[in-house]
Amino acid sequence: MSAIEFRLPKGAILFSKGGFSYEFRADLGEAHHGLSLFLARRRTPEGHPRGKVLLKAVGSPRGGAQEGRRFDKARAKLEEQVRLATYLQHPGILRVHDLHKTESAWYVITDHPAGQDLDDLMGLATELDRWFSPFFTLYVGAAVASALEHAHNTTDDKGNPLGIVHRAIDLGHIFVDWEGRVQVSDFGLALSTLPGRVASTVRRPQGDSYFASPEMLLGGKVDARSDLFALGLVMLEMSTGRSLLDTDMGVSDAAKAALSKKQLARVKRAIKRAKLAGCEPTIEQTIWRAATYTQGDIDAVTAKLPENLRVPLSRLLQHDAAARYQSAGELATELRGWLSQVDFGKSQAAAELKKLKADAGAVMVDLELQRTDDSASA
Repeated sequence: MSAIEFRLPKGAILFSKGGFSYEFRADLGEAHHGLSLFLARRRTPEGHPRGKVLLKAVGSPRGGAQEGRRFDKARAKLEEQVRLATYLQHPGILRVHDLHKTESAWYVITDHPAGQDLDDLMGLATELDRWFSPFFTLYVGAAVASALEHAHNTTDDKGNPLGIVHRAIDLGHIFVDWEGRVQVSDFGLALSTLPGRVASTVRRPQGDSYFASPEMLLGGKVDARSDLFALGLVMLEMSTGRSLLDTDMGVSDAAKAALSKKQLARVKRAIKRAKLAGCEPTIEQTIWRAATYTQGDIDAVTAKLPENLRVPLSRLLQHDAAARYQSAGELATELRGWLSQVDFGKSQAAAELKKLKADAGAVMVDLELQRTDDSASA
């Protein structure tokens, strides 16, 4: 479902709330569920800037029953995200503030991340023809696992588990600033038992399909261990530039023939669902990879990594969820254990990033990356 179109001039005041006006700066495209994502700047009544925020928005329907249904569903997803965010209070999770309604649109106000997403940082590393160190990868993995531990274990006001699964852990939803602080963003695609949540009408991968677990791609039951698999794919790409589900690797006829009739039928159903949901054509090959990769494939993509990274990645990337780490807390503890052996923490992570930034030079400008944290407050 594509976003309802907004046509806004740069500098337009979208709304005022809490003593600030919110000024439109850039359209960042569709977020999910037909929601538009904006970059906005807060200003005081005197016109002084007070930092940037992200806004998810849905505009009021302009007519027609179909567009009205789209609006109702998108608005419900905004309300759900704000309600869910009240339970997600963790320094490693980007904060969602409030829902605001105007005559023409509904908005959710979210903190603007202080750092860069891993997708941009990977682009920078690629330009310099290198990957992140194993210990930096372990550091980011441990930080994300800690945030996921909080989310996965969150309960409602009565102590009932909310069963939160992020479902979109990928390079674009993990941010790291130049001081080594790590944050996970956007639980807008999360699975939960929050009362009144809007259920997906089509079973399909959420977020970037290249970072989806086999069970998500193949239409199986998704739980917290699916997020851990996705985190394993992120860590693998950070340290090698490769993906276990890379479509360039291909799937041989022999691998397809090795599937049982039941497994083969499952693959075909998953491909059909993905096409009905409007996924990219390349997802067909990704689904085949998810159904056929082996331990030998895991060993091959991790072969050049040191033991401290190869061992946890091998476990994270298991096809069977029962063979993975069974909780984010278990994973975070193990990764911190590896890190403690060399005393690698926030300051060491910041030093690696600052060296990356120093080596990049003009590439930073070309990729339009933030050079300092305080650029977010301009």
